[in-house]
Amino acid sequence: MEEQQVQAEETAPAVKTVENTETAPAAEAVEATQAQNDALPPKITKEHCAPSKRKRDKAWPWIKAVLFTMLSSLLISLSAYTLITPNNFTIGGASGVAILINIASKGKIPQSIMVAALNLPLIILSFFFVKKKFAVLSAMNIGMQALWLLLIEEIVKYNPNFNVAIIFPGGEPSKLFAALGAGLMVGVAIALAFKIGGSTGGTDILAVMIQKKVKATSISWMLFVINVVIISASYFVIEPIETNDKATEIGLKLMPIALAAFEAFIESRTNESILNGFQSAIEFRIITDKSEEMANAIMKELSRGVTALPATGMYTKISHTMLVCVVSRRQVATLQRIMQSVDPDSFAVTSKATQVLGLGFFNSDV
Repeated sequence: MEEQQVQAEETAPAVKTVENTETAPAAEAVEATQAQNDALPPKITKEHCAPSKRKRDKAWPWIKAVLFTMLSSLLISLSAYTLITPNNFTIGGASGVAILINIASKGKIPQSIMVAALNLPLIILSFFFVKKKFAVLSAMNIGMQALWLLLIEEIVKYNPNFNVAIIFPGGEPSKLFAALGAGLMVGVAIALAFKIGGSTGGTDILAVMIQKKVKATSISWMLFVINVVIISASYFVIEPIETNDKATEIGLKLMPIALAAFEAFIESRTNESILNGFQSAIEFRIITDKSEEMANAIMKELSRGVTALPATGMYTKISHTMLVCVVSRRQVATLQRIMQSVDPDSFAVTSKATQVLGLGFFNSDV
C-alpha cells in the first residue's frame, strides 16, 4: 500500500508537466492569432455600405445627377453646333441623325426638334426594358439637350453676328482637330451620363437594352459599331466641294465618313477610359511560402481581402500558397513593397480588372 502511494506521488508531477507542455504551444498560437486579428482593420459589411438616412446625404445623389446631366447635355449640344455641323461631318446616335437632317434641309429643320422627336420612342421603350431610374435620367438628359440646342438656335437667330462655329485654319486636313475635340466632348458627356445611371439618349439607350438581353463585354464598343452604321449615311447626305479631279472628289466625299469614324473612335475610347478609370483595379496572384505574414500585411496596410489557394510547382513538385487579391491602382506600389519586405522570393502575376463590383469597391446602377 505504501509502495503504491509513493509511486502515485512520483508520477503525478510528471503527468502535470506533460499537460503543461502540450497545452502551452496551443495557447500561445491562439493568443498570437487573436493578436493578429485585433491588429487587422474591421471587416467591411453591408451595413457599412448602406445608404445614409440623413436628408442631406439622401439629396446629394439627385443633386449630383442633375449637375452631371446638365453638363453632359451641354457638352453634346455645344459639340454639335460648334465643331460637328460647321465642319460638315456627323456623329453616331440620334444626335448624328439630327445633324444629318439639319444639313440635308439646309438648316430648315432644327436639331432641337429632331433630337426630341427621335429619342421619344426610345425613352418610352426604356421604361419597359430597363430600370426606371435609367429611363428618367435619360429623359432628363434628352430634354436638356433639346433646351440647350434651342437656346443656341435662338441666340444665332436673333444675333446673326454671333458665330458659334469653330473652324480650324488649314482646309480639309484641319477638320481632324474638330473631330478630335468633338470626340473628347461627346465621350465625356456619355461617361457622365452613364456614371449616374442614365444615358445621353439615342443609341446609348439601344445599347443598354441590347446588353440586358445579350451580355456584352463593353457598352462603349457596342456603341461604336452601331454608330458606324449611322455614320455611313453621311456619304449620301453631305455634298463635297466641287473639283475637276475625280480622285480628289472621291476623297472629299469620303472625308465626312473618315472624320465621323475618327470622332466615334475617340468618343468610345474617352468614354471607356473614364468609366473604367473609375472602376478599374489590379488583380494580384502571389505565390509565396509565407502566406500568413503576407496576407496579414496586405489586410492590415491596404484593408483588402485576400483569398488563399493551394498551389504546386509542377517542376519541383513543391507545395506553395497562392494569394489572390484585388487592389486599386494607387495601392499597387504599396503591395509591391509588402511583397519585397515579407517574402523577397515570392512570385506574382498581375492583370488589369476592367470592372470590380461588390463590397469595398463599386456598385452598378445601370
